[in-house]
Amino acid sequence: MSVNPFDPQSLITAMGAFAVMGVAVIIFLETATIVGSFLPGDSLLFILGLALATYLTNIPFVPAMGLVFVAAVAGSQVGYWFGRKIGPRVFRRKRNWFFSPTTVERANTFFDHYGWRALILARFIPVIRALVPLVAGISQMKPRRYLVFNLIGGVAWVVVLMTLGFFIGRIEYVQHNIEWFVIGFVVLSSLPFPIEVLLARRRHVRAKAAAASQQSQA
Repeated sequence: MSVNPFDPQSLITAMGAFAVMGVAVIIFLETATIVGSFLPGDSLLFILGLALATYLTNIPFVPAMGLVFVAAVAGSQVGYWFGRKIGPRVFRRKRNWFFSPTTVERANTFFDHYGWRALILARFIPVIRALVPLVAGISQMKPRRYLVFNLIGGVAWVVVLMTLGFFIGRIEYVQHNIEWFVIGFVVLSSLPFPIEVLLARRRHVRAKAAAASQQSQA
């Protein structure tokens, strides 16, 4: 049986009884490395929750979710520590448009501006969820602070999506139209971060306009 690595349903079906362990490995690779960021993490979590509610009923849901949660947090921690340990050396040795002190300054400004929202909302965007831990490490974010946000982001991503799939998967209409629900879910799960960026930009423009108005009145 051929397996499409971009089709979460195909992957989970092919892994059978080892689906939970397989998804945990995939989630770890996707969050720990840029190379693995092409994998369908969001839909995998949703479909796994759905599978646990329908045909993988011999596997307890809570322990399965716990294993995937640990994998997601561990993967992001690996990405963070890689950026923290390797990043500064790379940036010192190379000088181009990306590897430069300016990039680090921009990363620090980004995290100062968006704070916890960047780390949590980035979980819902492919590639970005692998890139943000790396950038957080390069910018030398404090380890304890990153760990706290990593745990919160892991809960928001893994627990919420798997639980949603678990309960929605029990609905007969969803089972008969699973492809459309997965597509809609992937689209919706990618919206929070760009919406936050747009709102932050709007607030910045308003604050700048208010400051200019105050200066003109002075």
